[in-house]
Amino acid sequence: AHGARAEPMSSFLALPRLLGDDWGCQLCSAKSASTQAITVDDSPSAGFAGHSGDLFGLHDVADLPLHGGKPSCDSLDEASTSLNDDIIDEGYMQRALSDVDQRALRAEKRRWTLEREAEEQAHRQQELAELLRQTRLEFQGPPAFCESQGPANRFGSNARFPTFDKSKHVPVLALINSGSGALAGADIMAVARKMPYYQDRFFNIRDVVRDRRRGGLMDVFREELNAAKEESKVRGVRPRIISGGGDGTASYTLFVVFAALSADPERADDGLQDTGNGFIWSDEELSEFFPAIAQMPLGTTNDFGGTLGWGRKYPGATALGRGHATRRAPAAEQALQQWISAVISPESPVVNFDVWGFMPLPGADTCDFKLCELGGERGWNPKVSAEGQQHLVMKTAALPVPLFACLYFSAGFSGYLVSRFQINRRRTPISNVMEYARHVAGILTETQPAELNKWLEGVTVSCAGTEYFPPRSSEGNEASRYWEVGFCNTNGKYVSGADRTPAVARVCSTREPAKFNDAKMDMYRMKPISPLKNLGLKKQTDKTEGPMTLTFSGGKGKGLFFQWDGEARFAFSPSGEAFNIHIKKILNIPVVLGPEFDVKVTGHPKSGADCNFAFCGEAAQEKEAARSRVLRCVRQELNTELNASREEILAAGFLCQEG
Repeated sequence: AHGARAEPMSSFLALPRLLGDDWGCQLCSAKSASTQAITVDDSPSAGFAGHSGDLFGLHDVADLPLHGGKPSCDSLDEASTSLNDDIIDEGYMQRALSDVDQRALRAEKRRWTLEREAEEQAHRQQELAELLRQTRLEFQGPPAFCESQGPANRFGSNARFPTFDKSKHVPVLALINSGSGALAGADIMAVARKMPYYQDRFFNIRDVVRDRRRGGLMDVFREELNAAKEESKVRGVRPRIISGGGDGTASYTLFVVFAALSADPERADDGLQDTGNGFIWSDEELSEFFPAIAQMPLGTTNDFGGTLGWGRKYPGATALGRGHATRRAPAAEQALQQWISAVISPESPVVNFDVWGFMPLPGADTCDFKLCELGGERGWNPKVSAEGQQHLVMKTAALPVPLFACLYFSAGFSGYLVSRFQINRRRTPISNVMEYARHVAGILTETQPAELNKWLEGVTVSCAGTEYFPPRSSEGNEASRYWEVGFCNTNGKYVSGADRTPAVARVCSTREPAKFNDAKMDMYRMKPISPLKNLGLKKQTDKTEGPMTLTFSGGKGKGLFFQWDGEARFAFSPSGEAFNIHIKKILNIPVVLGPEFDVKVTGHPKSGADCNFAFCGEAAQEKEAARSRVLRCVRQELNTELNASREEILAAGFLCQEG
């Protein structure tokens, strides 16, 4: 008969599972024998390290599965269970391991753990490399929309980019909206996929945003962005990135770059470890190597491209519109090559650019309004009749959420106009211009919908704590007399401004235009008759310090349309209380000036200041708030904060379409 089993033995016999193959297999080298008594030296100096594999009698050790000539680790589990069930004398069961033995076991366990972690990490890296390889094969394959499915490439079937010379050209990437410019973006992408270097660096921006899985296209873009950084370090230059699309694509490009550079603790082994600022690049790397934006004009108005000197039409558009048909494609290809050559040339200057951002009020963590978009049917009038009134139909807002304002912001007329245009967008730029004109006429002649106040009734604006709108309110001047208020950061085709002057001086003098890097907000306010008084669409602006705070007090069931950089949203308070749209400078980014840059349009770029990337604010706390807001945006946390659900839209008293 044998004594009762002791708990320490159960834990002790389980140790082989925690140890490496070498030690574990020493234990399994014990003689195969039938059940037998085990004699143990009870002297204090005796310890586990002094015993050979004969310490235990194992059942049928010779029958255990072998791994490399030794019993496998899986067999150790069975051996431990077998020994645990053996008949063992109670006396030696109470033995404790010596301190030396315990330290040795802990060291061996750490070694085993580190080896297993290294093996797991190596496996994950191999897995990631294979996923990236597969994604690259798909990415560099034939585009979804190719020449066999539609018209021939407008630049010619054999069109080429200039050969990239790594010894003299500036590293470049591209994020292009393939559907923009009447599919000119798709034709440019098709050319890029045939060219060495460019085929690895030109991306469809929509595909990158959609594919954020591990090993997906966002990861491929990140690899190329990191490679461009390292190449730039060697050359002593700043990498560049082409933002191809309409004006809103510039903000979208910033979003994608920040998303690629944001850290992810769960993927630290994949190279996404935090450098201490929420990003995988250090503050110094961001400052020196954040890519400078060159805007490829593929939209309708192309204010950003026009401001920076890259044109208001896509490269080659002018050549395609004139001359004999047989000469148009070669001429367009030449224009495209010249455009790309200017981007990669180290001679093209890089300057600072102010980026303004939608932020919570000071002291608040979130904004106090919700957003939706105008819905309804395509056509002249999106309104519906209900209870004897004309009503707007809303829908849940799509991406992007408002954060970066690179070009302009306005509330009122233009916000409503762009909202109506968004549900009636056409395929070609000329058709879109005609659509804008149609809805201008509609807004001016139709009945005001119930969801809107008369023009800007209920709106007040302050800049840096000083009242700006409505002007002369103490004298009875009312906001309802104005149809738009906002600011310019650039001078565009339809949204441009110059310093406020008397009527005579507007004709006879040269006024200071809106500048994109003077850290000033070129504020303006407009009445319906302002274009007549200003002798055109150029606005009378007032250079002011930021931030700007717009407050709307309209009550429940009322809201306000606003637009920024060509995107429009409808802002409202679910409770009907007053809400605030707070905008301040949050970023300084580098941009590349093109060959068509005109000082008369936007003023001479501020010289003397070093060109760099930085989060902005007067104090460290404000800079941290800007950085945190950007990270919340790329983590998609702002989607929930700002975009209203269908239930919230209905609860606020608005009609909301299904889906």
